[in-house]
Amino acid sequence: MDLQGFGVSIYLIQVIFGAVDLPAKFVGFVAINHLGRRPAQIAALLLAGICILANGVIPQDQSTVRTSLAVLGKGCLAASFSCIFLYTGELYPTMIRQTGLGMGSTMARVGSIASPLVSMTAELFPSMPLFIYGTVPVVASTVAALLPETLGHPLPDTVQDLEDRRRGKPQRQQQEQQKQMVPLQASAQEKNGL
Repeated sequence: MDLQGFGVSIYLIQVIFGAVDLPAKFVGFVAINHLGRRPAQIAALLLAGICILANGVIPQDQSTVRTSLAVLGKGCLAASFSCIFLYTGELYPTMIRQTGLGMGSTMARVGSIASPLVSMTAELFPSMPLFIYGTVPVVASTVAALLPETLGHPLPDTVQDLEDRRRGKPQRQQQEQQKQMVPLQASAQEKNGL
């Protein structure tokens, strides 16, 4: 996010960075509703990390390419940020959902606090911050691949529901609904003379 390092007017860059948020969030919205939460999160993080890492190896004099990659990476991070708030809420069971969301929000703020410290690594090696900022989303995308998909699944109420989902067992809610539906189906068959 070093706006002075692109060799373009910082005001123009700020406008472009602000303008990319709306389309990025729209694309993220479409992706999480059609592809699923996990694939959208993985793709957004991976593409953002690749853009940031590529920016670390492109020469400083190619400001157009560097700016384009930075804008694409910023858009992917905006889409990822929107996705993670929805996805996080769906991952935690109702009993601990608020605690989990609070912890996730706290860790996001810790990342913001650490950001200036990462920027100071440029004194050792000028591209070091870009490599750190690029590696973190790539690693996060691989970790996100281990998470379960939540699109189309009911929200878990208890930790037991999460464990049952992981083992492939039907959830208690589904089992209860099936138990309630069986007598209704049987009475319909009795009416038809079967």
